[in-house]
Amino acid sequence: MIYYSAAVLMAGCAGITSSGPGPAVVTVTVQPLQASLFLGQTQQFQVTVTGTSDKSVTWSVGGVAGGSAAAGTISPGGLYTAPNVLSSPPSVTLTASSNAHPEATTSVTITLADDIVVGILPPTATVSTEAGQAFTANITASGAPSTAVTWSVNGVAGGNSSLGMITSNGNNAALYVAPAVPPSPSTVNVTATSVADAAKSATAIVTVACSATNSISPPSATVLLTQTQTFTASFCLAAGAAIVWDVNGIIGGNSTLGTISPTSASAGLYTAPVDLPSPTSVQVHASSGSTAASAAVTLASNIGVAVSPASATLAVSQRRSFAATLTNTSDTAVSWLVNGVANGSAALGQICQAGSNPCVVPAGPSSAGIDYLAPSATPPTNPVSVAAVSRADPSKSGSAVVSITSVVQPLSVAVAPLYAFLPPSSGTLSTHQFYAGVTGTGDTRVTWSVQSAVGGQGCGGAACGSVDSNGVFTAPQAAPSPNAISIVATSAADPTKTGSATIAITSGPAIEVLLPSSVMAGAVGGFPLVVQGVNFVAGSDGVGSSILVNGTARGTSCQTSTSCVTALNPADVQSAATLTVQVQNPSSPPRLSNPVPFVILPFDVSQGVITLNSAQPSASGKDITVAEPTTAAVSSPLDVDFDGPFTAGTCEVEGTPLIVTRPSSGSQLFGICIHGNGLDPTMTYAFTGPGSPPGDIPVTASAIAGLFPNTIELDLQISSTTTPGVRTLFITSLNNDRAAASGILEVK
Repeated sequence: MIYYSAAVLMAGCAGITSSGPGPAVVTVTVQPLQASLFLGQTQQFQVTVTGTSDKSVTWSVGGVAGGSAAAGTISPGGLYTAPNVLSSPPSVTLTASSNAHPEATTSVTITLADDIVVGILPPTATVSTEAGQAFTANITASGAPSTAVTWSVNGVAGGNSSLGMITSNGNNAALYVAPAVPPSPSTVNVTATSVADAAKSATAIVTVACSATNSISPPSATVLLTQTQTFTASFCLAAGAAIVWDVNGIIGGNSTLGTISPTSASAGLYTAPVDLPSPTSVQVHASSGSTAASAAVTLASNIGVAVSPASATLAVSQRRSFAATLTNTSDTAVSWLVNGVANGSAALGQICQAGSNPCVVPAGPSSAGIDYLAPSATPPTNPVSVAAVSRADPSKSGSAVVSITSVVQPLSVAVAPLYAFLPPSSGTLSTHQFYAGVTGTGDTRVTWSVQSAVGGQGCGGAACGSVDSNGVFTAPQAAPSPNAISIVATSAADPTKTGSATIAITSGPAIEVLLPSSVMAGAVGGFPLVVQGVNFVAGSDGVGSSILVNGTARGTSCQTSTSCVTALNPADVQSAATLTVQVQNPSSPPRLSNPVPFVILPFDVSQGVITLNSAQPSASGKDITVAEPTTAAVSSPLDVDFDGPFTAGTCEVEGTPLIVTRPSSGSQLFGICIHGNGLDPTMTYAFTGPGSPPGDIPVTASAIAGLFPNTIELDLQISSTTTPGVRTLFITSLNNDRAAASGILEVK
């Protein structure tokens, strides 16, 4: 067994000896005893081990076998390499331990030092705000220290937004970027500090200069209405200072001059107004404290104005509607002129608010259409120009050419059909198309409206239904009382001229037919008035519907819900007039039908004659009246349903026309028979022909006994001078009711 003693430091050498009872003492000795090295330098150490045959040792630096980058490293052969960065404290301990007897060790102290000198280029610089400057650091030193550096601005690693930022581009290069605003003071220190020895550094003095030009870019611009333009101010601003934008001294601008608002610290967005101001140029200002700059803005437009229609021909005192269409603007208001005169004049024609009558001139620019009212006489300058001038840009206008003629034709409006019967609207709308015809003007436009057909009574508003601009009427959901709706077409050329039609809703009482609908004044006998329609109440007086004549109920009998009858007396029809006929249903409240006119014509049995010959084979401008079946003074419409020769008391039915041959000389009596509803020998029978009645065929009427009722014998006196040709028989009752049997007779 071997024993070891505690290690002691021997004078004259570095080593530790192990002693104790036993035959051997292990000693470790290192040379040199101490060393002083620059960073990165090397030192060879020698080790001596006695007292054992194993002479190998293990080296450590700062307690780490083989050393470390921070303390330096040592090879197994004892070559120590100092670190390239100065440690703290600047000394390390090198230890050699016997591998055979690890307790046998020895240590030496190594002092680390450097002679590093840091340089920086350029040593001074002037840098504009937000501009960059490259710096280079260089390290000179003995040994092999690290050449890396760290960068700071005024002691702030990497800098900041107020001092400027510096970014390393490698071991010894960096880029400094100045702040947007010069700091206070305006100089900063850019420092490169050695990584090897933080106590070693170099500093460059940087002066940050404002690069701003105290100006606005662009310095001028042309901006269309409602469009935008970005302006950028180049200012040297103090920290925290802001730029204020204005237009013509008004902060933020306004709707007249245009507005401007900041979009960043140095930029503002200008938005042009809707309308051109006067003058058409403005100044945009940017200011901060005592610093200010301006830019000139010229406002322009690409507005287009068109007037429709582009041309028109009007008679004096007539109207025509015009409208203006504007493009590239949200302000569609215009002012109107006639030959350059605002709103025209009495001599040139006037501009009127649409539909106003009498003419009301527009109060100012408007987007609405207008009416042009032609003057009462042709103007001295003809045609005239009707112009629309944009409010947004008064330099933009459009015009129409209007020719004025002195030829005045009566203007009239007619609506077709005149009457209509419609079911009420329900889940499915009930509609009907109406048409308006306008004569006497080139402007055939109309405006449509609906109202009650009975003044002061009936429907109003939506209860009358509705009509669109094309004349399509939509029925209401229920029939009004009175059941009469008027659809009205009003001339755009002359609002005083209207036409109308009457509508009855078939869910209420509605008159469709009057028999008769007219009679001549002076009837000598009473006659029935038959009213046909829908939704009547069947029954007699007090139970069923009543017929009203001029608002007064008459004794009425309604056999069905579609037909009622009353009597008209001679006193009712003695004078020419128009009676109003209605049907009233016995409901609560009573429901009234549509009013229907019954016309009493002036007594007139005159006839007009149209004479045709080879020299004048045709005629125009003639009104031909055709008699139609009626019930005046009889119980059913007058008519002729068959005819034939009447010989020896016998009526022979033949087809028409009946042929009679005039004698070669003198005259001859021919008998014919006719049968029809309501025929009576007291009535007047006359054939068409030349001259005044009885013309050239005198007629004598008499009743035929024993044959069919309402069979009449007519004795015709035909002479050699009777004009040949086909004749029509006219039958006139005592009440001047008339029927016709066309082409019943031919004279040969």
